[in-house]
Amino acid sequence: SIDVDGTMNVQGAATFQSRTVLEIDTFADGDTTPDVRLSTIFKTANTGATTITGFDNGTEGQIIYVILQDNNTDFTNGTNLVLFRGLDFTSGATNDICSFICLDGTKWLMLARQDNS
Repeated sequence: SIDVDGTMNVQGAATFQSRTVLEIDTFADGDTTPDVRLSTIFKTANTGATTITGFDNGTEGQIIYVILQDNNTDFTNGTNLVLFRGLDFTSGATNDICSFICLDGTKWLMLARQDNS
């Protein structure tokens, strides 16, 4: 058994003989640039109209998944978010999922968006 409370760097091959389960974190209500440093999977919980324009504390190569748990969250294409076809994402509904990859620590490229409504 190994507990790691920080960064673990593995050089070379690594074999894991169990499943990986990631905890789901929740973005703060109304946060337009949520912090993504401590998780991979996030859900929204916005009680009013909220437009996400980027993500704070990203790492180059980091992939995140955002599960919409409200009908109030939009994403704006721009400097920090590069969205599908350069269009704002304003039609998301509860249970839709967006995924992003961080290009350089601040710029996030949309990998996919999934309509589950």
